[in-house]
Amino acid sequence: MRLPADCSRGFTLIEVMVALAIFAVAAAMLMLSDGNSIRQTRYMQEKVLAAQVADQYMSRLQAERNWPDKGVKGRNETYAGYDWYIRQVTRTTNMPDFRKVVVEVFAGRTKPEDDDTGLYSITSYFRKPKK
Repeated sequence: MRLPADCSRGFTLIEVMVALAIFAVAAAMLMLSDGNSIRQTRYMQEKVLAAQVADQYMSRLQAERNWPDKGVKGRNETYAGYDWYIRQVTRTTNMPDFRKVVVEVFAGRTKPEDDDTGLYSITSYFRKPKK
């Protein structure tokens, strides 16, 4: 017994192909979105850790109560399983008893170029200790 032509029981090949194409595009967009989220999460994790490194370094400078020398200093540190390059820039101010200290933190152990911007930067002013 044959079914009437107007009664359909499934999808045509074209409908299946269109559905698969839509699914493939949606899956690709989801994968791209997940990749971007992972990269952004990693960047934010590095930024938070860099902030902790800078804060810890600046606190150490303040606790030592030494009068910082003018100029640029750099050093490597390891924190939370990552390597960091810390650049300390000390400048004079309009007031002779104060120095401006900027601490910048970079990911990795390599010395950055002079015009590179760190992941995190913190600024503080130091007063010359009284004798």
